[in-house]
Amino acid sequence: MSSQHVTAAGGFAYGVIGADIHVFGDGTPLYVLENWQPPPELDGSWLREQPSRMLNARFAVVEFTGREREMVELGAWCTQGPRLAARWLHGPGGQGKTRLAHELARALVALGWTVVTATEGPGSVLPPPGSQDLRADGSAGLLLLVDYADRWPLTSLTWLFSNALLHRTDLPARILLLARSTDSWPALRASLANQQVSASDQPLPPLDDGDPPDSSAPPGGGAGTTGGHRDGRRTMYRAALDGFAARYGIPPPTGAVDLEHPEFGLALAVHMAALVTVDAYATGRPTPAPPADPAGLAGRVGSFPVGSGRSRSGRSRSGRSRSGRPTYPA
Repeated sequence: MSSQHVTAAGGFAYGVIGADIHVFGDGTPLYVLENWQPPPELDGSWLREQPSRMLNARFAVVEFTGREREMVELGAWCTQGPRLAARWLHGPGGQGKTRLAHELARALVALGWTVVTATEGPGSVLPPPGSQDLRADGSAGLLLLVDYADRWPLTSLTWLFSNALLHRTDLPARILLLARSTDSWPALRASLANQQVSASDQPLPPLDDGDPPDSSAPPGGGAGTTGGHRDGRRTMYRAALDGFAARYGIPPPTGAVDLEHPEFGLALAVHMAALVTVDAYATGRPTPAPPADPAGLAGRVGSFPVGSGRSRSGRSRSGRSRSGRPTYPA
């Protein structure tokens, strides 16, 4: 069994087993590879201190819902087809790409896959000094997640695709690139032909607001539901109410909400509407009707005072009593 010992003296050291490291002339990595990690355990008081933290997709505060059909499609892409394939998953910011990718990662890990994340090196938050063991011995397959792929230089992406991590002939490998646009995809796709990579793109459409789904099927052989677009907004909104209310320690608010405006096709907009509702309920303020655009919701989320929100139990987010109740902007 091979091992690797990495030591840094007055700087940062990073090593990998089972993959390559590509660096600039000064030693800075073009990108950093890490084993995918599930959502961390979260301190509820830390979340309530600044409620907008609950919107971080990587924290998975809200149960995954509303993108079941895309999970089926991505699951099939992972488990079928040629050995090496790349997909450009694109949609506007807040559409739910990151959460969908991490849910796919979770499902594949449960099926025995190795999942690795790639982060562009310059300016990125690097992993703790030490080694990343990326060997996929005994794995059913390998999934490489690349977030913000449209911000990567083309040369860095082409180097990434040449990494030995992806070129084990006995192991299916998939590269899922998340992006807001397709502007840089044609050039990358053309470059992949030389490496015999099967390339495809998948737009992430807005959430629909229609009838409830009526059928289910496992995503790529895993768990999930087809028809996930129908009633997607309301289903996601209810899940968000449950998730946020649990972090506040209160029952979820009830009542109907109007999510028909096209801007609520964004998963983030639906989550913000739910967070505004739960925070208002928890603090005893009148529940506002969601504004017609995410910018208005963002303004309300941004107006939450840090460390001073309170629940209907009479306790503040920081544990203070009812005395000295802060005022909240509308």
